[in-house]
Amino acid sequence: MTVKLQLKGPLKKYANNKDLVEVKLEATPCTLAELLQQFNIPASAISFITVNEQKKGLDAALNGGEAIVMYPRVAGG
Repeated sequence: MTVKLQLKGPLKKYANNKDLVEVKLEATPCTLAELLQQFNIPASAISFITVNEQKKGLDAALNGGEAIVMYPRVAGG
């Protein structure tokens, strides 16, 4: 099963500077935390994640077909 993953801002570096990738899930169901591990994205780099336009936690299960958007933490002033 696959999902569409969109990485915002500096998170693109984890997907070869692409902002949208189609990802084959290693196992289903798969959690968002496992998806982060698949891309070596530290959880501390994430502000929040949406799955099908709904905000979800890292324990949310993915079964394939979802549209996922990951938003980075922002800093500065």
